[in-house]
Amino acid sequence: MTVIATAGHVDHGKSTFVNFLTQQETDRLPEEKKRGLTINLGYTYFSVEENTYSIVDVPGHKDFYKNTISGFANADVILFIIDSIQNWSEQSEQHFQSLTSLNKKNFIFVFTKIDLLEGEIKKEFLSEKLNNYKDINYLILEFNKETSNRAEFCESIHNFIKTCKFEEKTPRLWVDRSFTIDGTGKVITGTASKELDYENIIYNQHNEKLQIKEVQSKNQKNNKNDVTKRVALSLKKTNKNFPRRGDLLTNEKINFSNKLFIELNNKDVDKSILKGTLRIFFGTNNAHISTIKLITSEKETFAILNLSKAVPIPIFENLLIQNIDRDKYIGGRFLLFPDKNQIFKLNKKIKDKIKINNLLDIFDFLDIKFFKNNNEFKQIENLYVNELVLEKVFEDLENNTDSVNKAGVKDFFQDNYQISTDILDQITKDKENITISNNQVIKKIDNFEALENQYIKIKELLGKTLEVNIINTKEFDRDELKDLFLSKKIYRVDSKIIISDEHVKQLVEIVGFMPDEFSVKDFKDKSNLSRKYAIPYLELLDKIGVTQKIDKAGSRKKL
Repeated sequence: MTVIATAGHVDHGKSTFVNFLTQQETDRLPEEKKRGLTINLGYTYFSVEENTYSIVDVPGHKDFYKNTISGFANADVILFIIDSIQNWSEQSEQHFQSLTSLNKKNFIFVFTKIDLLEGEIKKEFLSEKLNNYKDINYLILEFNKETSNRAEFCESIHNFIKTCKFEEKTPRLWVDRSFTIDGTGKVITGTASKELDYENIIYNQHNEKLQIKEVQSKNQKNNKNDVTKRVALSLKKTNKNFPRRGDLLTNEKINFSNKLFIELNNKDVDKSILKGTLRIFFGTNNAHISTIKLITSEKETFAILNLSKAVPIPIFENLLIQNIDRDKYIGGRFLLFPDKNQIFKLNKKIKDKIKINNLLDIFDFLDIKFFKNNNEFKQIENLYVNELVLEKVFEDLENNTDSVNKAGVKDFFQDNYQISTDILDQITKDKENITISNNQVIKKIDNFEALENQYIKIKELLGKTLEVNIINTKEFDRDELKDLFLSKKIYRVDSKIIISDEHVKQLVEIVGFMPDEFSVKDFKDKSNLSRKYAIPYLELLDKIGVTQKIDKAGSRKKL
């Protein structure tokens, strides 16, 4: 079961669209019906073929932000609602900041109230915004209350979800509702990770085993890509304690502490975010932050937090820090509960400004054996990498080369697996058929002689200068052409333009003569290319890690 959470500004039509999609009301509280406003989380679902999709409908009003974040926490996909008349509004931005900080990657944007709109939808702003988030997978839909077809919308969402990649989660469930039903007894609900064992559930707030009478879910059949599902747990009367919203259920005991050591998503943290009244959100729980101290390495930024209460959190859990005064957000992930000795060491590191490079340096400094003693991690020289992640990395290197190279090796593996190029260099060192060069995967080619003949022929057609010569790729063997691309003998600039590795060398030389930052015009003048061709050539240089775009005008900096 894929769990979908709504998002968007108040009164943009979230509940209306969910009602249309599911044929069910999510606003059930008398106060919600009276005010026409979602206050608490609402839950419903719809099905396509044998697949069930659960929907968590969140409040849009800022007064109920804590409830909103509880709904976001465990969602696989975000259904982001935008009023086509009011467009992007205050809570739209608030929700989007929060979601990206929580590392959400899959978005369905729905423009509502099309039937009330006079003129065309202005949605160019959305494409521009999303251009800055190249790791986001998204779909844009338009909803007309009077004419839209429900089955078509359900099918579109179903087809989009089939393209999504989901984060694998450790077995746990964050409770989001607890209540009593006559004849059934005490019931809790939440979004559970796929591997959660309901026979052995630990209620972490009391470190006791929870006795489950019955597990209910609307899901009829798990999709192979599913990592979560909505469940309701009916509890036996023998339980001493009753879980509430924000409580954590797992298959192993997790420590408690009001002191957290976390990694922040942004290397260069805007320190104004951390000045004022701060609240941290994790799962369906939250707490005030009493104090925060930053530790900045060359590659990452960490922080020591003191919270208003002791809490349990699974390692690597995504979290969100909100500056309540400034309405700003920064995301991160939980690493450990430091003891007094570790806090002393970390504080000394801050005071003495001891140089550190990465997370592993921190772990070594604190003498933490998390990776060493964990069978799920494989040691590669002085690095520790999750075995399952490693398998997926090799699969992408071997079978998904085109997608990897399109995004660039560095961005692809950092965004999808939080794996740095340093680790990639280590794990590919002994791979005879794979090398990484200029931010691209290069695979060894077996049919070298035939390829060389093709290569020579293509080079002759392309010429020696940067002047663009369009060639018909259909004249060449498709598989051999693909191998030439993979071996970096030729490069695709766009759908029509192909250049050789010699042309790339010329482009790199031209960039070498440019200042550290330069404009499209500077590059155009130096290369004698028209603007029509200068821009796609620069985009290729961006992709292979020679340059980086720094503004909307297309200016670049050398890497």
